[in-house]
Amino acid sequence: MNLKTRIALLSVWLGVMVFFSFVVAPAAFQVLPTQHLAGQVVSRTLGITEIIGMVLGGILLVMLLSARGRKTKAFRFELIVVALMTAMMAMSRVVSGWMHDLRLQAGEGLYALPMSDPIRSGFDRLHQYSVGLTGFAMIAAIVLIVMLIRRTDEARGNA
Repeated sequence: MNLKTRIALLSVWLGVMVFFSFVVAPAAFQVLPTQHLAGQVVSRTLGITEIIGMVLGGILLVMLLSARGRKTKAFRFELIVVALMTAMMAMSRVVSGWMHDLRLQAGEGLYALPMSDPIRSGFDRLHQYSVGLTGFAMIAAIVLIVMLIRRTDEARGNA
């Protein structure tokens, strides 16, 4: 199984998550005229980010499960981390759905609600979960990319 292909897939996945988290979401809230519109854009692009993560995670899992030499600790670690990353994206998809439901309940006034309002506090709590799930996946991707690059260097004798 090609380490470079796995590195490339993980890099694409990481790039999508980083672009969404540090470019798309902040830009939407800075340039769009209302927080409601920004929330709609962020919600839509997050959904695409989650789907990309689940698809790439599925591809990586198939690649790993069809690989030879599956008995090493490094292989098991990679398999577990990719499975967790994929699960995080699926969980994020569920959390995003709950956030969407709360956004619909509040209408355009979600961000005007006081923090003590159950809809607003529930939305904010779900937002924290969503950020945590994506954050875990980003950190995990970085760890795996570094691990796989080191393995590629060792295979070439450059370690």
